[in-house]
Amino acid sequence: MGARLLRPLLALLALGVCAVAAGSPCRLAEVAVDGQAAKVGQRVLDLGEADDPQHPTAWQGPLRITSAQGPGCEVDAAVSIIEKPLLAGDALLYVPTYSGSENHVYAVDLRTCRVVWKSPAFTGATRAEPGALILGSRRLPLDAACRPATP
Repeated sequence: MGARLLRPLLALLALGVCAVAAGSPCRLAEVAVDGQAAKVGQRVLDLGEADDPQHPTAWQGPLRITSAQGPGCEVDAAVSIIEKPLLAGDALLYVPTYSGSENHVYAVDLRTCRVVWKSPAFTGATRAEPGALILGSRRLPLDAACRPATP
C-alpha cells in the first residue's frame, strides 16, 4: 500500500481510537472499609463510629477526609449513617446513607469535602455498573467523569 493511502488510513484509525477513549463509560470502584477507615488513592477516609466494631455495616459519621498533600476536611453532617458500598470514580466519592427506610446517596468531592450532588430519596440497594449508579430500582447515568449525567 502506498504512502499516499497509508497516511489517511492511519489518521482515521487514530481518530477512532480517540473517540472510543473519550466515550469510555465511568467505572466506579468499590472502596474497601477496614473498621472505620478506608483509603482512596492517597486519601484516607474516617467514617466515624461503627455500629459493630467486629462486623460493621453502618457508620455514624462525620466523614473526614485527610491527605498527605494538605489539610484534611470534614463532609457536611447530613452525610451520616453511612453504609456500604462506598464507590469512587475520578475525584468523586459516592456515599450511601439511610435514615429509617429512606436512602440517599451523596457525591462528595474528595479534594474539598464538598457535597456536589444528592440523590432523591429511594428504597433498596445501591450498586454500580459501567456508566451508571443503581439506586434501588432507578438507574442514574454517569458521564465519563463519573458525575451524574443531566438530560
